Formats: sequence, structure tokens, C-alpha cells
Amino acid sequence: MRRLLLPFVWIGKVLHWLRVGVLNLLTLGVLALLVAALVAHFSSFSEPASNSSVLWVQPEGSLVYSRSDSWQSELLQRIHPTQRDVLLRHLVGSIDHAAHDPHIRVLALDLSDFSGGSLTQLLNVADALQRFRAAGKLIYAYAPNYSTGTYLLAAQANEVFLPQLGMALITPFSTDSLYFKGFFDKIGVTVSAFRQGKYKSAVEPFTRSDISPAAAEENRAWLHTWWQSYAEAVARGRGTSPAAITQYAEQLPQLLKQDQGNAAELAVHEKLVSQIGDAEDFRAAVAKVVGEKPNDLHAIGYRRYWASLAHEKHGAEIAVVPIDGMLVPGDSETEGVVAAGPTVRQLDALRHESQVKAVILQVDSPGGDVNAANAIRRAVLRLRAAGKPVVVSMGTLGASGAYWLSTGADRIYAEPTTIAADIGVFVLVPDFSGLLHKLGVGYSGVSSLPHSPSLSPYAPLGKPEQQALQAVVDHIYGHFVDLVAKARHLPVAEVDKAAQGRAWSGVDAYHLGLVDGLGGMAEAEKAAAKLAKLPAGKYWLHYLPRPAGESTLPQLRSWALASLAPDLPRGVADAALRQAQLLLQYSRPYGIFAYLPVHTRLS
Repeated sequence: MRRLLLPFVWIGKVLHWLRVGVLNLLTLGVLALLVAALVAHFSSFSEPASNSSVLWVQPEGSLVYSRSDSWQSELLQRIHPTQRDVLLRHLVGSIDHAAHDPHIRVLALDLSDFSGGSLTQLLNVADALQRFRAAGKLIYAYAPNYSTGTYLLAAQANEVFLPQLGMALITPFSTDSLYFKGFFDKIGVTVSAFRQGKYKSAVEPFTRSDISPAAAEENRAWLHTWWQSYAEAVARGRGTSPAAITQYAEQLPQLLKQDQGNAAELAVHEKLVSQIGDAEDFRAAVAKVVGEKPNDLHAIGYRRYWASLAHEKHGAEIAVVPIDGMLVPGDSETEGVVAAGPTVRQLDALRHESQVKAVILQVDSPGGDVNAANAIRRAVLRLRAAGKPVVVSMGTLGASGAYWLSTGADRIYAEPTTIAADIGVFVLVPDFSGLLHKLGVGYSGVSSLPHSPSLSPYAPLGKPEQQALQAVVDHIYGHFVDLVAKARHLPVAEVDKAAQGRAWSGVDAYHLGLVDGLGGMAEAEKAAAKLAKLPAGKYWLHYLPRPAGESTLPQLRSWALASLAPDLPRGVADAALRQAQLLLQYSRPYGIFAYLPVHTRLS
């Protein structure tokens, strides 16, 4: 018998040592990558800019307002560059500093690996590029193809390069979403929505098959502001008119047909591109303008340039706290959300830090759970009660629950293209009883009381429950309106008229009195310093990281999956599914939301 089993024993031993060997090799590989990343990380601080005449700006990934500053996150971004993001303040700060650096003569803008950002973020970068040009310096731009988002940055350059077979694809802005009602009907799922606010459209993907007239009206208004801002910025950079940019975007198919499909020649003819050339031509032109050979070009990447700068920290401190993502209750921070627990603890800790004299909330959030929003707002009020002024700087989004918490601050600033306010409330209640019936699954039970109400997702809502949920939504909406009226010193009737779950552009929100001023972090900083009575040059901005990032294990798992799987397109459908997932996930047990799902990134 032992002789019969002997081959299997040997096979088991071979498989065991093979498994151990493979695991050891993988471990060595990961350690090697970590060591390489550490070396790259620390070496980035050693390269001075004194010998460089060109600032080489080649952003990889998408623009973000904030990120985790943990060493795990930094290492994982270096190990897997396709997962990298572009911290907006580092990019803008590098460009602004280079504008006054006598060693930097030219900015080379290579957008080959840039994934874009929101219009508000892109306009921030475009403004910095304009300041660089205003300092009398040159910008050269290149990309194999230009999208609507990347071209906004390229348009600010003196010379714009495009390959012979490239294209400048500029298209008008639009909103798109997935609507799941037809799918839910087929599988037997019903989603009941209780809302207050004519324009509160966050529930529509679950209750309709297309966009409602009210939502279409709302979206057209802020899209008009967006396009106006975009066309003006591009026209300013290229020395043309906004009307010409609009005409190009509207008539691109006809123009391409007239030019027999030669998109590069069309872009030159329309003065969107100044030179046809590939990456080598672009590098050669940059080298020529500084009197160097392409292979000997003294250039420094913007990341290393930023790391090489002396970031002075003296005097008092203005803390900058990120509110970046959907607001959710609890302590679990994951991608795309802001958990109330860690954020509240972060804000409360600042009350006891004597060096912190004021706080800026850097808000980029569509809102979320009203209890999470209210918890953060109460922490803001505690900061103010401790004698520390709080100023809100809204980026791309400052809507619904994010606007709710913002009303606790001393001042609110929004960019002209910010999507703000959206004062409205809703509740989603999914009913899976139809699906269970289709699957042949029964649901029944007993209650401790004969007529107790039921909020089970496996049974339809009764009339009393429906009326009760609507009453709760109406009450919270009224509380929201009153809260805004008191904070903004406006009549309740006036706020109610501007509310109705409608999202406004930053410009419109300013004219309605819902924000104090138009501008970004610079304006928020001035306001915070003034409120805290801090003289210029006697304080510094301390950008705090997200209070709690993902643990190392989920990040490693994400990196491993991204490494093994092909890159998948991340567009409107991906964003819509993610938003739907978050709403349904946090609707248990029927959370109440002030939330605005909007796809804002331009690639």
C-alpha cells in the first residue's frame, strides 16, 4: 500500500516546494519594487533646478484635489504608474514658481499620458499657464491627440504640436447617465423614491428611463456656464474668439469632411495647432529655443521641481482639510467617499492645536448622507466656537450635503464653474419582492405587534409607510432651507425658491447670495487670514491628507488586479454604476440623502 502511495507523496512534496519557490520569488519581486520606489522617492529631492532651463510638465493620470499621503499610497503609485494621480496644487504651484525662476526659460507641456480632470481643475491649470506666459516665458505643448479637456491646457501654449495623423477633438459639453428602471422592471425590482425639490434628480436613474424635463432644464443652465468659461479660456490662449471655438466644436464633422478627413491640417487651418510634428519634433523645437541639442536638453520634471523647492513653514498655521467625495456615515473610508467619523475627529483635533489659527475646508463633494453632513457641520461650528475661523473653498462640486456642511463656515467661496447648492432631500427604498417571486423564493414571518410597520426590502411598502417617509423628507427639507436662510441671512421664501433641489453654477450661486464670493483657494486663503488677523508672510498653509485612507491590503489587491487585467475604459457608464452602487449601498437602512450625482471629469 505504501508503495502505491509513494508517487503521490513525492508529487505532494514537489508541489509544496514549487509553491514555496513561487511565493519566495514573488516576495523578492515585491521587495525589489519597494526598494526601487524608495530610492526613486528620496532621489527626487536631490536634483536641483539650477542647471535646468526647461520645466518639463508631463502629468500622468487625472487631476485630484487631495490624496492620502501615506507611504503605502506613495509607493503603490510609483510601483504602478497608471494608478497615479496629479495633485492639482503641486502642478499649479510648480508652474507659478517657475514663472519667477530665472533659470527656467521654457515650459514643455507633454500631455501624452494625461487623463484630464474636471473643468474647474483644468481652468486652474490653464490660469497658471497664462501667468507663466505673462511673465514673458514660452510654452510648447504636445500630445498625439487632443481631447476637449487636454486641449484646454494646450491652448495656453505659444506653440502647439500635433502629429500628422493626430486630431484635436473638441466637443460640446453634455450630461449623460444610465437609467435602470427598465432593467429593474424586467427583473422584478422596484425602487420607491421620496424626495423634496422639483429638480432633485438623483433618484431618476432608479425611477425613470430617461432624463426629466426639470433635470434637463437644470443641467442646460450650468452646462451653458461651463461652455462659456471653456470657450473663453481657449480663445484667450489662442488669440481667437469664443465664437470661433464654438463653431469648431459644433461643426467638426462637416469641417472634417471638407478637409477630406485630414484632422491635423484642419486644426492648423483653424489656428488651434501651430505646427504639425511628432514627439521628436516637439523635443527638438524645445531644445532649439534654449540653444541646446535634443539629447543634451537640461530639463527638470515638474514633480522633481516641486520636491526641490524650499517649502517654508513659519509662523501661524492655516489648516486645509479635504472634503473630497460622497459623504457617508461611520468610519470606513474607501475610494470616492468621505466618512464622517474620521473627518469629525480631524476637525475636532484642530481645536486643540494652538498653532492652527484658521481652517479652510477644500470641498469637492456631491453631498451624501444628511447625518454625515450634519455631523461635519457641527464640528465646523465647534471650531468657530473655539475662536478659529472656517472658510470653505469649493472646487468642482459643493452640492447638497456638501453645501449643508458648508453653511457652518464663516465664508464660502466657489469657482465660477463650481456646481453648488442643490438644496434638496430624498430617500430611496428598494423592493426586491418581485425578483424573489420570479426566482421562486418566498418571504414571510411574524411580528411582535399585530400592526407593526415594515421597512423590509423583501416586501412592498404600505401606504402608511410611504406617507411617513415623505413626511420625514419634507421635514428635513424644511430644516435644510431654514438652516441656509439663517446662515446666509436670507428670507426663508427666497431660499426655498432658489432651493428645490436645483444645482447652480458658482456664478449663479453668488448672485443668489448662496456663496460669499467667486474664486478658489487664493481667495479662501485671503479671507481666512483676514478673519484670523494674520499678516501676510506670517503664516503658512498646512494641507492635511485625507484623515483615513484604505489599508495596505486593499491597495495591494487593487494594484495586483490592475497589473493583471487589461485597462478598462472609465467613462460615463463607469461613473453612473459607481454612483448607483454607493446610493444603494448607503440607503440601508433607508438613509436620507442630500446628494447630486454628476459626471464632471473631462479627459
